[in-house]
Amino acid sequence: MTGWLSFRGAAAAALLTVATVSSCTAGGSDEAGTCKVRHELDQITSRFPSFKQLESTSWCGIDPDKPSRSLPSQNNIRLVGVLNAVDDQAVLKDLENPALEFKPGAPKNVPPEIMKLLPEGAEWMMRDRVNKDITESLYFGSFYYDKRSGQALFDCSNPFRKDGPAPVVTSN
Repeated sequence: MTGWLSFRGAAAAALLTVATVSSCTAGGSDEAGTCKVRHELDQITSRFPSFKQLESTSWCGIDPDKPSRSLPSQNNIRLVGVLNAVDDQAVLKDLENPALEFKPGAPKNVPPEIMKLLPEGAEWMMRDRVNKDITESLYFGSFYYDKRSGQALFDCSNPFRKDGPAPVVTSN
């Protein structure tokens, strides 16, 4: 009976993850394959709580398998955008900490709709350890911090809400 309960719990967690990603991505791209920029703070703060309170965010959900679909598939979503933390000084302070060893990093394949929202002359820095801390090594994610503005650019595959049940990770 314990195995059945574990299976039911895992199935419920998987269903909840699919539902929250679907709600995040509904209408995420239009028929021309461009991303529809959204600004809901809750969708981002619930996935990346380490940034604490956000002043603003601009993001879109994209189905990497079929970028022209108006509704990304429920199992595969790329979430990409930029955020402004209320405490941007904390981001800048992290960048100045030599122990964290940030290195210059250039974001790749940023949708044009998000690219035009990025600060002009940004000096993007990244660190693999920060990526792993934010994603908890449960999904792919890259986070770039701008040395000038304190903004953060995120590009993640299938990020889950941290305010719900933890995702079930199985090894094959």
